[in-house]
Amino acid sequence: MKTTVAVAVLLGLMAFDVEAQGPYIVGTWKLNVAASRLPSPPQMEIRQYSLLADGTLVGLSVYIDPRGNPGFLQFAAKPDGKDYAEYDSKLLASFQAGGITSKQTYSETPVDSHTVEWADKFDGRVLASGRKWVSADGRTLSFTSRFKDPRGEESEFLFVYDRQ
Repeated sequence: MKTTVAVAVLLGLMAFDVEAQGPYIVGTWKLNVAASRLPSPPQMEIRQYSLLADGTLVGLSVYIDPRGNPGFLQFAAKPDGKDYAEYDSKLLASFQAGGITSKQTYSETPVDSHTVEWADKFDGRVLASGRKWVSADGRTLSFTSRFKDPRGEESEFLFVYDRQ
């Protein structure tokens, strides 16, 4: 009887440890417009991050832009600094209709257990980059986004999300 209880406790602790080792970002997040610094925030944005068995992080953003147009952005990437295809509403339609693969990519490199450096590229050229982090209490996801406009002027925005 004692052995059965000990094995059950040990298995329970092992399951907790495995779950705790997953990325802190896994879950569903809603944009907190009031806490963010954005010039033209979307009407709504929800992000969801999930983890595949091989360690690939799948990120999905579903939004309604400031003009009321719905859209999405999705990537599936490992945190290894390599570029992985990223699709949005228009790129996926091009792929489905004509087999045109995405020239848009996403990469991330871990900084610590709660933080990654990320980059969005198009045809190998960095369009936007920044840092993404989850607060110590696990309730807030934030990320910076730096990019250059067509005139070459750099801007930085802050996105803040609440765990749902």
